[in-house]
Amino acid sequence: MTVDSFDVLAVGDLVVDFVVEIDRFPVEAGRFQIDHGHVLEPGGACNLLIAASRIGLKTGALSRVGDDLHGHFLLDVLRAEGVDVSAVEISPQKRTVVVLTLVAGGEHTFIGGMQASPDLTIPDNWRERIRHSQALFVEGYAFAELSPGMVLDAIATAQAAGTPIFFDPGPEVHNLGQERLELALSASRVVVLTAEEAALATGSDDPLEAARRLLSFGPEWVVVKQGAAGCAVFSLDAHTQIPGYTVTVQDTSGAGDSFDAGVIYGYLHGWTPERTGRFANAIGAATVSKLGAGRQVATRAEVEALWGGEIVNGEW
Repeated sequence: MTVDSFDVLAVGDLVVDFVVEIDRFPVEAGRFQIDHGHVLEPGGACNLLIAASRIGLKTGALSRVGDDLHGHFLLDVLRAEGVDVSAVEISPQKRTVVVLTLVAGGEHTFIGGMQASPDLTIPDNWRERIRHSQALFVEGYAFAELSPGMVLDAIATAQAAGTPIFFDPGPEVHNLGQERLELALSASRVVVLTAEEAALATGSDDPLEAARRLLSFGPEWVVVKQGAAGCAVFSLDAHTQIPGYTVTVQDTSGAGDSFDAGVIYGYLHGWTPERTGRFANAIGAATVSKLGAGRQVATRAEVEALWGGEIVNGEW
C-alpha cells in the first residue's frame, strides 16, 4: 500500500467556531448587546492546517467528526483549502464540537464543551501517515477533543518514526496534568506557547527561567508568543527576540494557530530562529486584522505584504 507523505499532520481538535463580535466584556444577564458581525468557520487545529496549506505546506488532518451538519461543513471547507481529510473518521456516535466565540475590543472568550473518545489507540492508517510525515502538530485541546490515549499514541508513533513533533499546549495547559504535559514536552522538537502558558507549565513567571525549564525536557526550540510585541525563540545556546508588526486588531482568534504554521514552515526549511519568528509574526498579524479564524486566517498575499522577505521562484 502506497502512503502519501505530508509536510505536517495535525492530530485531533477539529471544531467549528461560531464567532460573534459584541460591544464589550463582561457579558451580563439581562443586558442587551449589539451583534457587530458574526461568522461560522472551522476552528481549533483547522486554523493551523488552513494557514499552513496557504503558505505552501502539504497538510492533513487526523481526527474524528460527527455525522452531522457541522462535521460535513468543516470537512468541506478543509477540502476546499487543500487540506487532506481522507483519514478523518465520520462517526455517528460523535457530535462535532461547536464553540461559541465572543469577541470585543480584539479580545475573545470561548464557550464550548468536549467529550473524549474511550479509545486508547489511533487507527492503523493514522499510524502509517505519521510515519511518512515531516511533522506532527499536537495542541493541548486534542487531549480533550479526541482522547488522551489516542494523542499519546500518536506522539509515541511519531517518536518511534523520528517524525518531529510541534507541541502547542494552549490554554488547556492547566488541564493536561503534569505527567501528560511532561511526556509531550519531552517528545517535542519545538514547543510553541504564550508567556502565560509557559508560566503555568513551569511554575516560573520569569520568561528566561520558564524557557530554561522547558528546554530541559529536550526540545530544540521553545517559541514564546508575545502578541503585538512579537515573539521570542529560545534554544540551549541562544535567545532571539523578534518584534511584531503594527496592525489594527479586530479579533485574535486563530492568530496563535496561524503563527504556529509559520514556525513549522521555517523549522522544516532550515531557517534561522530570527527569520522563522519574523515569518510567523507576519502570519499571526495578518490574521488578527479580520473577524474569526478558519477561512479568515492570513492569505498568502496578506503575509507577503507584511513580511517583505525575499521570495524566489514562488518559494518564501
